Amino acid sequence: MTASEQAVYRRILHRETHSSRSLAAIVVASLTALVLVGAIAAVVGSLLNLRMRDALSTAVAAVVTAVDGRSLLIVAGAVGVVLAVALIALAVAPGRRARRGRIALRVAMLVDDGVLADAAADAVAARCEVARAQVVVTMARRRAAVTVVPISGVPVDAASAKAAAAETLAAVGFPTPTTAVVAAHGVIA
Repeated sequence: MTASEQAVYRRILHRETHSSRSLAAIVVASLTALVLVGAIAAVVGSLLNLRMRDALSTAVAAVVTAVDGRSLLIVAGAVGVVLAVALIALAVAPGRRARRGRIALRVAMLVDDGVLADAAADAVAARCEVARAQVVVTMARRRAAVTVVPISGVPVDAASAKAAAAETLAAVGFPTPTTAVVAAHGVIA
């Protein structure tokens, strides 16, 4: 495989494993443009038309007298803070989707974390001889967490569960550090 093909595969996998932030950017840019156009129209209109200037000053005076100026500033500040926190969260939050990708020979593979978790849970259930419904596997970005709820009175080895999940994930090409926990209280069969 050539370097250019690998670059194309990496770009495709990155696009599929990361969420786009273009919608948020478009909304912010559109709202900013609307506010600026409205402000420019008000300034130009008040400079060119005396009646509009009088109407604007009357409207502003009516709002100021009807609403306490201090409470208006507090509300405007609160709205600004909420908007700023939302935009900062969008900028800082990891835009990752629950998917993993890898390149093998001439194929780019994209696998959902839920599929990997189900495969690992099936392997753990088979090795520990428990029902599939009693095994939960959660795939985080850098690790897999296995939780087994045994049948009351039947011991389950956490190391065996951990090994089964780790071996399964490695066998499908997505080796991930794994932790395993066996619940202290079991279920009645």
